[in-house]
Amino acid sequence: MPMSPVPLRVLIIDDSAFMRASLRHIVGHTPGFVVVGEANDGLSGVEAIRNLRPDVVTLDLDMPALDGIGVLKRVRPPPGGAPVVIMVSAFTTQGAALTLSALSAGAIDFVPKASEHFKTDLAQVGELLRSKLAVAAAILTGRDRPPSRPRADAEVPAVPPAPTGEHGGPDSAPTVSSAPSAPSASPTGAPAEATSTPSARALAAAHHRVGLLPSLRAVTMTGVPDLVTVASSTGGPQTLPEFLRPLCPYPAPIVIAQHIPAVFSRSLADSLAATLGVAVVEAEDGKELVANTVYLLPGGRNAEVFRLRPNVFALRLLDGGSAVYRPNADILFRSAALTARRPVGVILTGMGSDGCDGARALAQRGAAVLVQDPASAVIWGMPRSAIDAGLASEVGEPAALGRRLALLAGRDG
Repeated sequence: MPMSPVPLRVLIIDDSAFMRASLRHIVGHTPGFVVVGEANDGLSGVEAIRNLRPDVVTLDLDMPALDGIGVLKRVRPPPGGAPVVIMVSAFTTQGAALTLSALSAGAIDFVPKASEHFKTDLAQVGELLRSKLAVAAAILTGRDRPPSRPRADAEVPAVPPAPTGEHGGPDSAPTVSSAPSAPSASPTGAPAEATSTPSARALAAAHHRVGLLPSLRAVTMTGVPDLVTVASSTGGPQTLPEFLRPLCPYPAPIVIAQHIPAVFSRSLADSLAATLGVAVVEAEDGKELVANTVYLLPGGRNAEVFRLRPNVFALRLLDGGSAVYRPNADILFRSAALTARRPVGVILTGMGSDGCDGARALAQRGAAVLVQDPASAVIWGMPRSAIDAGLASEVGEPAALGRRLALLAGRDG
């Protein structure tokens, strides 16, 4: 857990005296954190936030006077700054939709305190809350430490033979061009002259601010993508609409591995569909993937892409297995690299390194790997790991990545 020189200050907002006492005990026994106040309803919670200026807030959803979403709308937590808000709420189908609304309103993550199937399990609440406090600490103590610069000589293994026929026929061979489609860096680390567009200059300036100048990998695969795979974790529910809006509907299936519990994935799919006005569905085992549709992997389940017939894909849903992150982006990306003719990988906000190993498989094919600019990510672990490994072919804010994908399909984003 990233530690601050002084304990991070936590405010607890919950209308249950029992939960306030329980959360106070959990936080009080978590190194690096101290409880500085409590509030038993939303209105007093807003006042406490303004008076106490806490680093972290645990926030209930269902409270008298003002609910948790109302608190978020009044406080408007700044992305990447204090207070970092963690929802602690009922783990129910109805609660899932409300919790997703809270994430869209600025909360960074959530902890279930009960479900439709079991009463409050304080041991589970404690374990999950500590993991979310670690995320909060990473946000609050990690942003002033720039990530390590990627190696200028980062190597990508040689491109393997392309798949052929039904089990890789000539129809599946990607078109290869010797000209790179992504900007490269000069030996000094400065963007090459060919990249001196306004957007490239703005991106370079953003990277200078965080001490990161990516060495971008050249892309040899050309043509309209036939499958887009996306990795997303903490901050994803807020980030995905920004990324998807410029590119949807898209002339290829988009499959998203968003780290999320099972009860939330369908609600997130419904929320994205309502927000974007396009087809967003929870993926089903063995069902044909079609263009102009976004597929969200079911929470807690992994999936791999397979070929139903030439140029037609489906997903095989897998149990979580030993994968730390679920749904797992590495598994999804690797299967896309083996199956699709012109796959693309996208790595968005999140802690850890999920998607990095899978991006290496895509890079071996010469495919594009678009990575969120760490300076714009709620948590920059996943984007940074791909950049540090020299696997990113393009780095940008989520909307810019969406526009780039739209251009790859031959239209404006």
